[in-house]
Amino acid sequence: MLHMPAPTRIYGFDARVISDHFPGIGRYAWNLLQQLIAHLEPNERLAVLYDPGARSSRHPISALKQRAPQNVEWIATSTSVFSLRNVLLKPSAAWSAVHYPYYMRPLVSNVQSITTLHDAIPFLYPRYFPSLHTRLVIWLFHYFSVQRSRRVILVSSHALSELTQRFPRLQQRGVVIHSAADPIFRPLPTIEASAKLEPRFGVLPPFCLYLASNKPHKNLPRLVEAWRVVADALGEQTPLLLVAGHQDPRYPEAQRRAQVLGLGRWVRFVGAVSDEEAAALYSSCLLFVYPSLHEGFGLTPLEAMACGAPVACSNTSSLPEVVGDAALLFDPTSVDDIARACLTALRDEALRARLRTASLQQAARFSWERAAQQTLAVYREVAEARS
Repeated sequence: MLHMPAPTRIYGFDARVISDHFPGIGRYAWNLLQQLIAHLEPNERLAVLYDPGARSSRHPISALKQRAPQNVEWIATSTSVFSLRNVLLKPSAAWSAVHYPYYMRPLVSNVQSITTLHDAIPFLYPRYFPSLHTRLVIWLFHYFSVQRSRRVILVSSHALSELTQRFPRLQQRGVVIHSAADPIFRPLPTIEASAKLEPRFGVLPPFCLYLASNKPHKNLPRLVEAWRVVADALGEQTPLLLVAGHQDPRYPEAQRRAQVLGLGRWVRFVGAVSDEEAAALYSSCLLFVYPSLHEGFGLTPLEAMACGAPVACSNTSSLPEVVGDAALLFDPTSVDDIARACLTALRDEALRARLRTASLQQAARFSWERAAQQTLAVYREVAEARS
């Protein structure tokens, strides 16, 4: 019996978000794209839409293009995801499906589409978007992303639940595919980590770590206040708390609280760090503390876990879904509860050792390879529905 070869399928992927303007979403798209390329079947091709003028210092598309196989086509465009032309940007009619990793996406299409939505933060924290016009645009693009997508990928069950409350059609169209830590985040030997830390920060272990921005939902001022409780309890044995990550000058509350509370000896703000420096910090810290009030996925504590850091984090939003039983959880609205969790870990070396082991085991449950395989399964489902 003669077997006909399976027809070729072409999946479109919008990689324009791989740029410095989208640090988190760009990392998601970069890691996913690499693994999608690696797991295409013989009858599948990938058409990658990218902006050659976009600055991407951490994730250079040019390097990925050089090593990509022949079943990947690269389509250059200067159309920004924020431009009016983007709304009308049509995918090729030859594509079996197209995936947009961001809600600011083209809305006119004769091709079945998939969109990734990451969180409900724009709706929960409207102060980040003071313009009524901007808030309306964000709502409209979320609404039409759900309406026009055959499938919507959510990065956590919590994100699916929260966004379904606002966009009920997600109940039928949403599918959860977890993200993962970038492979650069792995346990580093003490000598290697110290070589990265001392020249840049002038510090060696022991220290505790917070790594994220200072946006209000990250809840950094309460962590600073909790460190005053920690310092009062431990006195001269109090470890330094390194606060790493971009500090937006619009939100100076944490640094002001540190000054008012006299924490100059025990809290140090070091600003933005590279991925290599972050891996060294995670690998070396006594405790990673993450008091965020809301996360769509909670990638930062997962990165810390992938480096073997003991983790204490909030018991809210998607964070318990990501850290499982491998972290100490606390109520992020309670300064005393944040301090309690930190003191519990700092006073118990055996507990920290158990948490390190549990961190590595929990981080291993998430992988970009698995995420890509699940995403390709969505592409295939959508392509079959079209045919």
